[in-house]
Amino acid sequence: MSDAELNIDSILSLMGGTIFHFIVGIKIMWGNVAPYITSYLVQFDPSITYHHTLHVYTAVFLGQSLFMYLGGQLERKIGPRPTSYLGAFLISGCTYASSYCKSLSGLIFFQACVGVGIGLSYSAPIICCFGHFTKNKGIVTGIITTGTGAGPFLAGLVATTYVNSENYPVDTVTGLYDPMASPVVGRVPGMFRVLGIMYGCIGLVGASLLMSPPTDEEKEASKKLLSLENGERASLINYGDATNVYDEAMMADEEPSDSSSIKTSKSSVVKGRRHQRYGSKVKFTATFELTTSQMTKDSLCWLVIATAICTGVSGFYVAATYKNFGQTAIADDHFITVVGCFGCLCSGLSRMLWGSIADRIGHFETLELTAYLSPAVLLVYTLTVDSKLSFGICVCSLYALWGASYCLMPAIAAFLFGDKHLGTNYGFIFFVFGVMCTVIIDGAGFTGW
Repeated sequence: MSDAELNIDSILSLMGGTIFHFIVGIKIMWGNVAPYITSYLVQFDPSITYHHTLHVYTAVFLGQSLFMYLGGQLERKIGPRPTSYLGAFLISGCTYASSYCKSLSGLIFFQACVGVGIGLSYSAPIICCFGHFTKNKGIVTGIITTGTGAGPFLAGLVATTYVNSENYPVDTVTGLYDPMASPVVGRVPGMFRVLGIMYGCIGLVGASLLMSPPTDEEKEASKKLLSLENGERASLINYGDATNVYDEAMMADEEPSDSSSIKTSKSSVVKGRRHQRYGSKVKFTATFELTTSQMTKDSLCWLVIATAICTGVSGFYVAATYKNFGQTAIADDHFITVVGCFGCLCSGLSRMLWGSIADRIGHFETLELTAYLSPAVLLVYTLTVDSKLSFGICVCSLYALWGASYCLMPAIAAFLFGDKHLGTNYGFIFFVFGVMCTVIIDGAGFTGW
């Protein structure tokens, strides 16, 4: 990050974006609270199982996916702070309202509304900080999305401490707490209320710290003023119409040779200049600005979506099921809770690592690395559940690898399709990604996998 980018507004926005993301990542703590909520609902409908309540988790995910695109449009119209306020209101209010639900359908509805709030506000802090920090987008995204893991870490500990401070085990036959006798079940409504109030406070603070980035005109004036103060000739400084994407880089005016060019789509040619986007050894100071409709006609868009699905769906499923899977062999709710909470924290903290690695070796290479590691760790996870040490290491590793997708995908979308429409473009990518992951996860739950 350059000194010119470090000012009070940019620093506050980065802090605010990180704090706000504490509440947009709460869906990944579902695996921690699933036994409590499922046991609570069983007292009203004895036929309910973990396979049914998995729909609550996917409802949050689907709500987020459906409204990510609208969130990008909303941010462009009203700005990052109002968009974040709206998201925080829905996340907090609908979590609190869930405490009054006594049916699965009611809980699914309110948690879907929580997902809507997440979808509307997820991109706003990232886009805001991209406007302040035009370089090093990988590490900026990594810092902000660290909150996405730290928030569930905090919320998971609060939830378990409130509901099951005595560390009551689940029934070894049903895998649930006794809905009629266990004190854990009766504390579930209070848990929702505590979490709802906590989300509201965190969201309010985070959104309030977001400062709208300077406009292009303001940047132009500031650049010229700085040049004059340094005794330079301002007329020689061309701030340019293109969007800065990477650190100090270069873009050749001449056409690349056939041997070095990798043609990706018809959109690769603009004003007689070819853009070697994927596989390039050269970093560019300019990128294409594609609208969402133009992006969907680019084959790279669908390749990015397919990559996101393949690298992300396993993490989502583990986040939803790790506790009831672990309880099949480990009769210690507090231990499994701590493992899951640290997994969420690993998901957040690892994003700074992945972002830093991506800024050094490339976003595509970093994503490829995580794609190789994830299935290998997942295989070990399924085979070594009897060992507390192995279970803990595998869960934390899978969360950490899963976090790479959230860190890398926004920066990849900005690099391939531009910053100007990043909110709507990434919203569309996440929409398709979310719908497909929902179908896969619900399908796995329905078939009993």
